[in-house]
Amino acid sequence: MSSLVRNILALLAGAVVAIVLIGLLQAVAHGVYPPPPGLDYKDPAVLRKIMMEAPVGALLMVLLSYFIGTFVGASIAARLSADVPERQAYLIGGMMLVSGVMNLMAIPHPVWFWAGSIVAFISAAFLGAKIGAKKTPAGRVASL
Repeated sequence: MSSLVRNILALLAGAVVAIVLIGLLQAVAHGVYPPPPGLDYKDPAVLRKIMMEAPVGALLMVLLSYFIGTFVGASIAARLSADVPERQAYLIGGMMLVSGVMNLMAIPHPVWFWAGSIVAFISAAFLGAKIGAKKTPAGRVASL
C-alpha cells in the first residue's frame, strides 16, 4: 500500500473514531443532563437562553467529549500513518477544531466554553500525536 493511501486511510480512521466517540459521549451527557422537554432547536433566542443557562456539568461533559474523541482519533491517525505520524494527528486535531468552532459560531456558548473547547482540541491533538507516534525499540512506529 502506498504511503499516500495509508495516510489517507489513517486520517479517515482517526476522523471516524473521533466523531463517533464525541457523539457517543455527548449522548451520555444528554442522558445525564437532558434538554428541556419541547425545546425548539430552530428558535435562536430559545437556544441561546438554554445554552447560557446550561449546567456547568453538562458543558464540562461536552468539553470532555471533545478532548477524548480528538485524543483517540489523533492517536489512531498517528499510529496508522505511513510516515510523519504527528502530522496525521495534528490534521485530526485541526479538523475537530474547525468543526468545533463552526458549532460554537452556530450555537451561542458561554465565553469560557469557547476557551475550553479550543484548549481541549489543541491539547488532545498534541497528546494524541505524542502517544500515537511512540516508537518501537527498532525505531519504527508501532502498529496496531
